Amino acid sequence: MKGLTILFHAIGMVTSNLNAALRISAALMALQFVLAILLGVQFLHMGIDTTEMMMSGTYPYGSAGLVLIIQLVSTLWIAVAWHRFILREEQPGTALPPFNGPAILSYVLAGIIFVLVLVAVAVPFGLLAGLIAAPMMVSGSPGGLTLAGLVLFALVWLPVTYISYRISPILPSAALQERIPLKEAWYATGTSGAAFVVLAVISVLGVWLANLPVMLLAQISSFLAFLWAFAVQWAVLMIGVSVLTTIYGHYVEKRALNA
Repeated sequence: MKGLTILFHAIGMVTSNLNAALRISAALMALQFVLAILLGVQFLHMGIDTTEMMMSGTYPYGSAGLVLIIQLVSTLWIAVAWHRFILREEQPGTALPPFNGPAILSYVLAGIIFVLVLVAVAVPFGLLAGLIAAPMMVSGSPGGLTLAGLVLFALVWLPVTYISYRISPILPSAALQERIPLKEAWYATGTSGAAFVVLAVISVLGVWLANLPVMLLAQISSFLAFLWAFAVQWAVLMIGVSVLTTIYGHYVEKRALNA
């Protein structure tokens, strides 16, 4: 199935270029890791209740906002550099990828359009899912909660993820500073609707399964749980960006899929 082929091609894109992937992402992800440790896990080890800090007005909102901005910029930096490396063979530096400000800005603008479309899709589907799932959640039974989760998955996560893949070429095109209109991205990917349904199902389930060990590790060590979650975050970022790169390369630039 083409959805699986796209995913395997994206995974192979990371594994076959692992050295470049680490040169692009390692230092910036390490920065995110350290900042998250300093701001979040530090509170847990000190036994500080962050909810209590918020209520008392002592929570460091300024620091949290700064960390969030740094994490966002570094993630965009990685995504743009990876798109450009794969699609234009723009080589990363020894420790950091090139910082392409205009391309990152173009990516942000395309990302705003991308998010607005997904929100417009999620709101009506979310309201419908809420009406259906609410009685199941009120029951509080494991069976009811499971059914409610399936409803949310089928009526919210699946269509939103599907739409995200259909319009995703606007992001790599922005990274290349060759932005294509939303309509063009939609029509370019219109030949493989079933493939994106498969890809959406696998993506959502894959991320869920990858995060399951966090709950088990949390019973042993909060740090180990955090470390696993961060490793999953790196994998999801790199494979996710590679999926978008693959979709753009195959459907817009008409490149072959090698997986």
